[in-house]
Amino acid sequence: MDSARDKLAKIIIEAETLCELDYVDLKGYEYWGCGIDMVPRSWKKENKMRANFAKHPNQSHAINCDADAEEKIVEHGIGKKQSIRSILENTPGLSPSSLALIEKREHIGTSSDLNNKTTRSFYNSDNKNKALNTDVEKKSRRTANTIRPICRAFINFPYDRNMSLSIPGIEGDNYIKIFKALSKDKIEVYTKKKIFYSSLLLWGKINYNDDLLTIPLTAGIWINKKPDCTYKIKVDWSTWSKAKKTRLRNEIKLAQQDARQLKKEKRNKDNAWIFFIGEQDKENFDIFHVNDNRLICAIIGRIIYP
Repeated sequence: MDSARDKLAKIIIEAETLCELDYVDLKGYEYWGCGIDMVPRSWKKENKMRANFAKHPNQSHAINCDADAEEKIVEHGIGKKQSIRSILENTPGLSPSSLALIEKREHIGTSSDLNNKTTRSFYNSDNKNKALNTDVEKKSRRTANTIRPICRAFINFPYDRNMSLSIPGIEGDNYIKIFKALSKDKIEVYTKKKIFYSSLLLWGKINYNDDLLTIPLTAGIWINKKPDCTYKIKVDWSTWSKAKKTRLRNEIKLAQQDARQLKKEKRNKDNAWIFFIGEQDKENFDIFHVNDNRLICAIIGRIIYP
Protein backbone atom coordinates (compact mmCIF):
# COMPACT_ATOMS: atom_id res chain seq x y z
CA MET A 1 0.00 0.00 0.00
CA ASP A 2 1.20 3.49 -0.81
CA SER A 3 -0.58 5.18 2.07
CA ALA A 4 -1.83 4.61 5.61
CA ARG A 5 -3.37 6.58 8.47
CA ASP A 6 -1.22 7.95 11.28
CA LYS A 7 -2.85 6.67 14.49
CA LEU A 8 -1.89 9.79 16.42
CA ALA A 9 -2.78 12.48 13.90
CA LYS A 10 -5.71 10.56 12.36
CA ILE A 11 -4.70 11.64 8.86
CA ILE A 12 -3.58 9.79 5.76
CA ILE A 13 0.06 10.00 4.77
CA GLU A 14 1.98 8.70 1.76
CA ALA A 15 4.60 6.04 2.47
CA GLU A 16 7.32 8.14 0.84
CA THR A 17 6.85 10.67 3.65
CA LEU A 18 8.47 8.18 6.01
CA CYS A 19 11.81 8.81 4.33
CA GLU A 20 11.83 12.31 5.80
CA LEU A 21 11.52 11.20 9.43
CA ASP A 22 14.28 10.66 11.97
CA TYR A 23 12.08 8.13 13.75
CA VAL A 24 9.42 5.80 12.30
CA ASP A 25 7.02 4.18 14.73
CA LEU A 26 6.49 0.62 13.47
CA LYS A 27 3.18 0.40 15.35
CA GLY A 28 1.95 3.88 14.53
CA TYR A 29 -0.05 3.27 11.35
CA GLU A 30 -3.33 1.69 10.34
CA TYR A 31 -5.24 1.13 7.12
CA TRP A 32 -7.62 4.02 6.64
CA GLY A 33 -10.35 1.81 5.18
CA CYS A 34 -10.85 -0.65 8.04
CA GLY A 35 -8.34 0.18 10.77
CA ILE A 36 -6.09 -2.89 10.74
CA ASP A 37 -2.41 -2.31 11.57
CA MET A 38 -0.09 -1.42 8.68
CA VAL A 39 3.67 -1.95 8.90
CA PRO A 40 5.97 0.63 7.26
CA ARG A 41 8.64 -0.85 4.99
CA SER A 42 11.64 0.29 2.91
CA TRP A 43 11.79 3.83 4.29
CA LYS A 44 15.49 3.76 5.21
CA LYS A 45 17.90 5.58 2.93
CA GLU A 46 19.79 2.37 2.10
CA ASN A 47 16.61 0.67 0.81
CA LYS A 48 16.44 0.55 -2.98
CA MET A 49 12.73 -0.25 -3.15
CA ARG A 50 10.23 2.56 -2.67
CA ALA A 51 8.66 2.98 0.78
CA ASN A 52 5.33 1.25 1.34
CA PHE A 53 2.97 -0.14 3.97
CA ALA A 54 1.94 -3.78 4.36
CA LYS A 55 -0.48 -5.66 6.58
CA HIS A 56 0.79 -8.42 8.85
CA PRO A 57 0.86 -11.86 7.14
CA ASN A 58 -1.80 -13.25 9.48
CA GLN A 59 -4.14 -10.28 9.05
CA SER A 60 -6.99 -9.72 6.63
CA HIS A 61 -8.85 -6.58 5.72
CA ALA A 62 -12.31 -6.30 7.22
CA ILE A 63 -15.34 -7.41 5.24
CA ASN A 64 -16.44 -4.71 2.77
CA CYS A 65 -13.11 -2.88 3.17
CA ASP A 66 -12.10 -0.97 0.02
CA ALA A 67 -8.52 -2.26 0.07
CA ASP A 68 -9.09 -5.50 -1.80
CA ALA A 69 -11.37 -3.75 -4.29
CA GLU A 70 -8.73 -1.11 -4.95
CA GLU A 71 -6.02 -3.68 -5.58
CA LYS A 72 -8.22 -5.67 -7.94
CA ILE A 73 -9.34 -2.58 -9.86
CA VAL A 74 -5.76 -1.45 -10.47
CA GLU A 75 -4.33 -4.95 -10.96
CA HIS A 76 -6.93 -5.93 -13.58
CA GLY A 77 -6.83 -2.56 -15.32
CA ILE A 78 -10.61 -2.13 -15.23
CA GLY A 79 -10.30 1.65 -15.33
CA LYS A 80 -8.25 1.47 -18.54
CA LYS A 81 -11.16 -0.15 -20.38
CA GLN A 82 -14.11 1.96 -19.25
CA SER A 83 -15.28 4.66 -16.91
CA ILE A 84 -15.58 3.60 -13.27
CA ARG A 85 -16.58 7.00 -11.95
CA SER A 86 -19.15 5.66 -9.48
CA ILE A 87 -16.44 3.56 -7.83
CA LEU A 88 -13.88 6.37 -7.80
CA GLU A 89 -16.32 8.82 -6.23
CA ASN A 90 -16.74 6.54 -3.21
CA THR A 91 -13.26 5.09 -2.76
CA PRO A 92 -10.80 7.46 -1.02
CA GLY A 93 -7.52 6.05 -2.25
CA LEU A 94 -8.01 5.71 -5.99
CA SER A 95 -8.52 9.20 -7.38
CA PRO A 96 -7.51 12.16 -5.19
CA SER A 97 -9.60 15.30 -5.51
CA SER A 98 -6.90 17.84 -4.58
CA LEU A 99 -3.31 18.48 -3.49
CA ALA A 100 -2.31 20.04 -0.18
CA LEU A 101 1.36 20.40 0.76
CA ILE A 102 1.12 20.00 4.50
CA GLU A 103 3.86 21.43 6.67
CA LYS A 104 5.52 19.06 9.12
CA ARG A 105 6.18 19.49 12.80
CA GLU A 106 8.11 17.62 15.48
CA HIS A 107 7.06 14.02 16.22
CA ILE A 108 6.75 13.43 19.96
CA GLY A 109 5.45 10.25 21.57
CA THR A 110 4.55 6.85 20.13
CA SER A 111 1.48 4.79 19.39
CA SER A 112 1.81 3.14 22.82
CA ASP A 113 0.62 6.37 24.44
CA LEU A 114 -2.28 7.51 22.29
CA ASN A 115 -4.08 9.19 25.20
CA ASN A 116 -1.15 11.37 26.28
CA LYS A 117 -2.13 15.00 25.70
CA THR A 118 1.48 15.94 24.99
CA THR A 119 1.76 13.42 22.19
CA ARG A 120 1.91 15.18 18.83
CA SER A 121 2.20 14.05 15.25
CA PHE A 122 4.70 15.40 12.73
CA TYR A 123 1.80 17.13 10.96
CA ASN A 124 -0.07 20.27 11.88
CA SER A 125 -3.64 19.83 13.06
CA ASP A 126 -4.92 22.49 10.71
CA ASN A 127 -8.05 22.60 8.61
CA LYS A 128 -6.43 20.71 5.75
CA ASN A 129 -5.70 17.78 8.06
CA LYS A 130 -9.26 17.81 9.35
CA ALA A 131 -10.47 17.76 5.78
CA LEU A 132 -8.33 14.69 5.08
CA ASN A 133 -9.82 12.84 8.00
CA THR A 134 -13.33 13.91 7.04
CA ASP A 135 -12.78 12.46 3.57
CA VAL A 136 -11.89 9.13 5.12
CA GLU A 137 -14.96 9.05 7.31
CA LYS A 138 -17.23 9.86 4.39
CA LYS A 139 -15.60 7.26 2.13
CA SER A 140 -15.21 10.01 -0.42
CA ARG A 141 -12.28 11.13 -2.55
CA ARG A 142 -9.43 12.50 -0.49
CA THR A 143 -6.71 15.13 -0.59
CA ALA A 144 -3.19 13.98 -1.49
CA ASN A 145 -0.04 15.49 0.02
CA THR A 146 2.26 14.61 -2.91
CA ILE A 147 1.56 14.42 -6.64
CA ARG A 148 2.27 10.67 -6.80
CA PRO A 149 -1.27 9.33 -6.10
CA ILE A 150 -2.68 11.98 -8.45
CA CYS A 151 -0.34 10.84 -11.22
CA ARG A 152 -1.19 7.19 -10.59
CA ALA A 153 -4.86 8.05 -11.03
CA PHE A 154 -4.07 9.87 -14.30
CA ILE A 155 -2.43 6.68 -15.63
CA ASN A 156 -4.89 4.16 -14.22
CA PHE A 157 -8.20 5.81 -15.09
CA PRO A 158 -8.00 7.43 -18.54
CA TYR A 159 -11.78 7.31 -19.06
CA ASP A 160 -12.32 9.36 -15.89
CA ARG A 161 -9.91 12.23 -16.44
CA ASN A 162 -12.88 14.59 -16.42
CA MET A 163 -13.17 14.07 -12.66
CA SER A 164 -12.56 17.12 -10.52
CA LEU A 165 -9.06 18.02 -9.37
CA SER A 166 -7.80 21.11 -7.56
CA ILE A 167 -4.11 22.03 -7.26
CA PRO A 168 -3.01 25.42 -5.87
CA GLY A 169 -1.36 27.61 -8.49
CA ILE A 170 -2.53 25.54 -11.47
CA GLU A 171 -5.40 26.52 -13.73
CA GLY A 172 -7.97 23.82 -14.38
CA ASP A 173 -10.61 21.95 -12.47
CA ASN A 174 -10.09 18.36 -13.64
CA TYR A 175 -7.39 15.87 -14.58
CA ILE A 176 -7.57 16.64 -18.31
CA LYS A 177 -6.91 20.34 -17.81
CA ILE A 178 -4.20 20.01 -15.15
CA PHE A 179 -1.90 17.47 -16.84
CA LYS A 180 0.24 18.43 -19.83
CA ALA A 181 2.60 16.25 -21.90
CA LEU A 182 5.80 17.98 -22.98
CA SER A 183 6.10 18.38 -26.74
CA LYS A 184 7.65 15.40 -28.52
CA ASP A 185 9.05 17.24 -31.53
CA LYS A 186 9.96 20.78 -30.45
CA ILE A 187 10.97 23.01 -27.57
CA GLU A 188 8.17 25.36 -26.69
CA VAL A 189 7.33 27.94 -24.05
CA TYR A 190 4.67 26.95 -21.55
CA THR A 191 2.94 30.02 -20.15
CA LYS A 192 0.72 28.10 -17.75
CA LYS A 193 1.85 25.91 -14.89
CA LYS A 194 0.72 22.28 -15.14
CA ILE A 195 1.65 18.83 -13.96
CA PHE A 196 4.06 18.20 -16.82
CA TYR A 197 5.11 14.74 -17.85
CA SER A 198 7.41 12.94 -20.26
CA SER A 199 8.95 9.51 -20.58
CA LEU A 200 12.44 9.14 -19.17
CA LEU A 201 15.45 8.94 -21.47
CA LEU A 202 16.15 5.31 -20.59
CA TRP A 203 19.83 5.32 -21.40
CA GLY A 204 20.38 8.91 -20.33
CA LYS A 205 22.83 9.56 -17.53
CA ILE A 206 21.42 11.04 -14.34
CA ASN A 207 24.00 13.62 -13.29
CA TYR A 208 24.04 14.88 -9.72
CA ASN A 209 26.09 16.54 -7.02
CA ASP A 210 25.32 17.85 -3.54
CA ASP A 211 23.21 20.70 -4.89
CA LEU A 212 21.67 19.60 -8.19
CA LEU A 213 20.15 16.56 -9.92
CA THR A 214 19.68 16.65 -13.71
CA ILE A 215 17.14 14.28 -15.30
CA PRO A 216 17.10 13.86 -19.12
CA LEU A 217 13.70 13.33 -20.80
CA THR A 218 12.69 11.98 -24.21
CA ALA A 219 10.41 14.91 -25.07
CA GLY A 220 11.95 17.50 -27.36
CA ILE A 221 13.88 17.49 -30.64
CA TRP A 222 15.34 14.32 -32.13
CA ILE A 223 17.43 14.08 -35.34
CA ASN A 224 18.06 10.74 -37.02
CA LYS A 225 16.55 8.95 -34.05
CA LYS A 226 19.04 10.57 -31.68
CA PRO A 227 18.28 13.23 -29.04
CA ASP A 228 19.39 16.64 -30.27
CA CYS A 229 17.75 19.03 -27.80
CA THR A 230 15.45 17.32 -25.33
CA TYR A 231 13.89 18.64 -22.14
CA LYS A 232 15.70 18.27 -18.82
CA ILE A 233 14.61 18.65 -15.23
CA LYS A 234 17.05 20.30 -12.86
CA VAL A 235 16.20 19.46 -9.28
CA ASP A 236 17.62 21.86 -6.72
CA TRP A 237 18.02 19.54 -3.75
CA SER A 238 20.66 21.55 -1.91
CA THR A 239 18.44 21.75 1.19
CA TRP A 240 17.12 18.18 1.04
CA SER A 241 18.08 15.49 3.51
CA LYS A 242 20.29 12.64 2.38
CA ALA A 243 17.31 10.29 2.64
CA LYS A 244 15.20 12.40 0.26
CA LYS A 245 18.02 12.58 -2.27
CA THR A 246 18.65 8.85 -2.14
CA ARG A 247 14.96 8.04 -2.49
CA LEU A 248 14.48 10.13 -5.63
CA ARG A 249 17.72 8.97 -7.22
CA ASN A 250 16.88 5.30 -6.59
CA GLU A 251 13.34 5.80 -7.82
CA ILE A 252 14.53 7.18 -11.16
CA LYS A 253 17.25 4.56 -11.51
CA LEU A 254 14.81 1.71 -10.87
CA ALA A 255 12.28 3.18 -13.31
CA GLN A 256 14.94 3.28 -16.03
CA GLN A 257 16.02 -0.29 -15.29
CA ASP A 258 12.46 -1.65 -15.24
CA ALA A 259 11.55 0.09 -18.51
CA ARG A 260 14.71 -1.17 -20.22
CA GLN A 261 13.86 -4.71 -19.12
CA LEU A 262 10.33 -4.36 -20.46
CA LYS A 263 11.67 -3.28 -23.84
CA LYS A 264 14.14 -6.15 -23.82
CA GLU A 265 11.23 -8.53 -23.27
CA LYS A 266 9.33 -6.70 -26.05
CA ARG A 267 6.64 -5.55 -23.64
CA ASN A 268 6.72 -2.00 -24.88
CA LYS A 269 3.30 -0.83 -23.71
CA ASP A 270 4.58 0.24 -20.29
CA ASN A 271 7.16 3.00 -19.97
CA ALA A 272 8.99 5.00 -17.33
CA TRP A 273 7.34 8.39 -16.82
CA ILE A 274 8.42 11.48 -14.92
CA PHE A 275 5.72 13.79 -13.57
CA PHE A 276 6.55 17.15 -12.02
CA ILE A 277 5.38 20.65 -11.17
CA GLY A 278 8.17 23.11 -11.89
CA GLU A 279 9.23 26.41 -13.40
CA GLN A 280 10.46 26.64 -16.98
CA ASP A 281 13.80 28.39 -17.31
CA LYS A 282 13.33 31.92 -18.68
CA GLU A 283 16.32 31.67 -21.04
CA ASN A 284 16.81 27.97 -21.73
CA PHE A 285 13.33 26.70 -22.51
CA ASP A 286 14.42 23.06 -22.56
CA ILE A 287 15.07 23.22 -18.81
CA PHE A 288 12.57 22.98 -15.96
CA HIS A 289 13.42 23.68 -12.32
CA VAL A 290 11.97 21.69 -9.39
CA ASN A 291 12.87 22.16 -5.73
CA ASP A 292 10.19 20.28 -3.77
CA ASN A 293 10.45 16.49 -3.44
CA ARG A 294 6.66 16.24 -3.18
CA LEU A 295 6.26 17.69 -6.68
CA ILE A 296 8.18 15.08 -8.69
CA CYS A 297 7.84 11.32 -9.12
CA ALA A 298 8.70 8.47 -11.48
CA ILE A 299 6.05 5.87 -12.34
CA ILE A 300 6.11 2.81 -14.61
CA GLY A 301 2.93 2.45 -16.63
CA ARG A 302 1.08 2.83 -19.90
CA ILE A 303 -0.60 6.14 -20.66
CA ILE A 304 -3.49 5.85 -23.07
CA TYR A 305 -5.68 8.55 -24.58
CA PRO A 306 -9.26 7.35 -25.19
